[in-house]
Amino acid sequence: MIELYDILLVAHVLCFVYWLGGDLGVFYASGLGISSGISSQARQTARKIWHWLDQFPRVCQPLTAALGATMADIQGWLAIGFGGLTVVWTAASIWVFNVLYLYLKSDHPGNQSLIRKIDYLLQWVVAVTFLFLCFQAFTGLGPIEDRWLAVKMLIFAGTIFCSFASRITMKPFGPAFKRIVAEGENSEDLLILKRSLYRTRVPILGIWFLVFLAGAIGVAKPF
Repeated sequence: MIELYDILLVAHVLCFVYWLGGDLGVFYASGLGISSGISSQARQTARKIWHWLDQFPRVCQPLTAALGATMADIQGWLAIGFGGLTVVWTAASIWVFNVLYLYLKSDHPGNQSLIRKIDYLLQWVVAVTFLFLCFQAFTGLGPIEDRWLAVKMLIFAGTIFCSFASRITMKPFGPAFKRIVAEGENSEDLLILKRSLYRTRVPILGIWFLVFLAGAIGVAKPF
């Protein structure tokens, strides 16, 4: 008989798959978008593709954590109960809402600045909370019963910090891309695009490694 834990496990694994798979698509499409000698229309098409694909890892990141916390509570690895899970899923839902709002309203600025600030603050709160819970676990306190789970939570916090780093490295990308699309290709802006993208690949590769490591630890449960 299929139990709730089994359903959550399948969803958890799928989130890992779409998290990494979406990032791979973004990685490839963005590389095409900064190629020299292509038309503005081709660049815009590439941007639409990578922007759409980028929503998969952005949505799967909070869902991975929420599903993992629910599974851990069911198995007794994380003692937070219904109240704690309510907080976890509320935070994950707000996170997903922020992602989808910023994507669907990308052409209509409106409240984007406010939503971005809320999204940034929420992710900081989640990362710091995870770090605090990990500290408690390593000192024998808190709701986490197994250290392998604490390490996975520490790794998840690491993916958030890598995301913050990618925001910084991608900051020059948007203005330079808009200029090239509007005014045509020029060597200066093209160099900005390439440098920004190549620098961003460092934290993105960091996320890939951390997600792989978290998955391996979740399967092996080595400590």
